[in-house]
Amino acid sequence: MRRRVWVYLAAGTVAMTFLGRLVNETSAAPDQIYRLAPFIGSLLVAVGWIVTSEVNIGNSRRQHTITLITQHAFDAQRAANRDIIKQSLPSFRTRLQPGPTIDFDDENATLLKAIDLELNFYEFLAVGVASGNLDERLIRESLGSQFKAFYIQVEAYIAHWRAKNDKTWRELSRMYTRWLGI
Repeated sequence: MRRRVWVYLAAGTVAMTFLGRLVNETSAAPDQIYRLAPFIGSLLVAVGWIVTSEVNIGNSRRQHTITLITQHAFDAQRAANRDIIKQSLPSFRTRLQPGPTIDFDDENATLLKAIDLELNFYEFLAVGVASGNLDERLIRESLGSQFKAFYIQVEAYIAHWRAKNDKTWRELSRMYTRWLGI
C-alpha cells in the first residue's frame, strides 16, 4: 500500500476515536449535541479533500503516461532506431540470434545500440508502472502488442544480458511475463 494510504488510515482512526468520545459525551447530555457539528463538518471537508486529491493523482498519472507515449511515438531518434532495427529484423516473426554476424557483447554495434535504446525506454515505462507513477492499463492498451512482439524478437539478447546481471531489464521482463497472462 502507498504511504499516503497509511496516513489516511491513521488520521481516520484518530478522527473516529475522537468522534466516538464526543458522541459518548453528548449522549449523556442531549442538549450538547451541537458540539458534534464542527467536528463532523471538518471530517467531511477532510474526506472531500482526500477524494479530490486521489482523483487528481490518478489524472496526473494518466496524463504523464500519455505524454511519455506521445513523445516516444514522435521522437526522431526512436524512428531512426526503428529503421535500423527493421533492416535486420524486418518482421515481428524475425528473431535476433547471436551468430557470426551478431556478437551480443559488441556494445558498439549500431543495431544493438538501437535495440538497447528501445529496451531502455520499455524498462523506463516498466519501472514507472512498478513504482505506481505510470498507468499500466494505458501503456498496455497503447503499446502492449508492439512491446510483446519486440520482446519476443530480442528475447535472446535480453536473456544474454540478464544472465550476466539479473537486474538488467528486470522490470521490463516482469512486465512482459505479467502481460502474457492478460
